[in-house]
Amino acid sequence: TLANPTGTAVDGRRLIIRIKDNGTARAISFGTQYRAVGITLPTTTVISKTLYLGLVFNNDDTKWDVVAVSQEA
Repeated sequence: TLANPTGTAVDGRRLIIRIKDNGTARAISFGTQYRAVGITLPTTTVISKTLYLGLVFNNDDTKWDVVAVSQEA
């Protein structure tokens, strides 16, 4: 589970999250402040592959907009 980030976010702040399992595919769930924008949020990891999420903070809605998902080939 990716918990909601803590601290004070600034509008437009960018964040990159890197996820890699331990050799076993794992379920991915997201806190309430994550929102998919133009993409589909991943729900599982692929065994031993690195996954990156690109996020931008939207202060008007108090959400981290996930705008990019990229996985190791």
